[in-house]
Amino acid sequence: MVIEVEIDWGSDTAKNSIALADAIELAVALGEADYYGRFTQADFQSALKEVLGDDNASYLPGDQADARAGVFEEALGLIEKRGAWLKNGYPFTVVDGEARFAPEPCANRHLPYLFLLACSNRKHIPELDKKLPMQFENLCKEALKGLFPDWADVWLFSQYSEDRKTVFGYAADQAVPQLAKTLNADVKNAEELPHGQREFGIDIVVVSSFDDSAPYPFFAFAQCTVAEDWWDKRHEAIAANSLTGFIDLNAQHTNFLMIPHFPRHDLNKWSEDPSRTGNCILCDRYRICRLLEKSVAFSVDDPPPGVADIFEKIRKSLAQPIG
Repeated sequence: MVIEVEIDWGSDTAKNSIALADAIELAVALGEADYYGRFTQADFQSALKEVLGDDNASYLPGDQADARAGVFEEALGLIEKRGAWLKNGYPFTVVDGEARFAPEPCANRHLPYLFLLACSNRKHIPELDKKLPMQFENLCKEALKGLFPDWADVWLFSQYSEDRKTVFGYAADQAVPQLAKTLNADVKNAEELPHGQREFGIDIVVVSSFDDSAPYPFFAFAQCTVAEDWWDKRHEAIAANSLTGFIDLNAQHTNFLMIPHFPRHDLNKWSEDPSRTGNCILCDRYRICRLLEKSVAFSVDDPPPGVADIFEKIRKSLAQPIG
């Protein structure tokens, strides 16, 4: 069964080379069968014509036509750059001025990238829209394992996760004291903790213990989001913001913001304003893919249950003939 992809080629996409590069990747890999695994500038003009609802839409005034052609060329340039950055983990290429879907025979290695691409563009994939956020958390958990020693514990703390249920407890008045115990810290105002579920802005907890009871082990928190306005979440996985009044933590810690988006025009520079990338360690699509390469716990041949069903849907979509 092919994953249904509904791409809006309108102004938000046509004027943004990063959004357009994503849209082209989605179209040739997971959805638009008419493109037969490749996408040209003529396809782009045709898509615009359909969106604008005007048979003459491809004949735009010179300055607008030049601008859109320029964005298309920038998008192709980004696809080439992504291939250079991610190498064998990236299933797209540019040949003779057109973007092509070029999965290798062992296409499993491309699943993480395609999964993150889907998460970043979930509004275009109705079938997966509601499932992707939780699946993204599971993938981020596996990715972070690649950054820490094998004796470190990496758990999901998000309120509906399996780790929250089995390690910490669903209810906040169970989860927070258990988290404090794990961090060798004291609980404060326990009577004020909610009896129901609450997330506290922390989706992932990493603890690398010294095997003693002194405050504190090394610990890190992460927030995972697929939201388009992801920068609004960058402060959430900070204990001083999320756990103030409940756990006595008198120590700085690392905080990550995990996103499936690819906000880069160059490898060494974010495309967003610096104010949107500060006060956290930002892990985007590139960094997550690189971390998964390093994680000893993650295998695309045998993915964890949290992402296995989505991977299977993508596998089935890839099995369709390109033409």
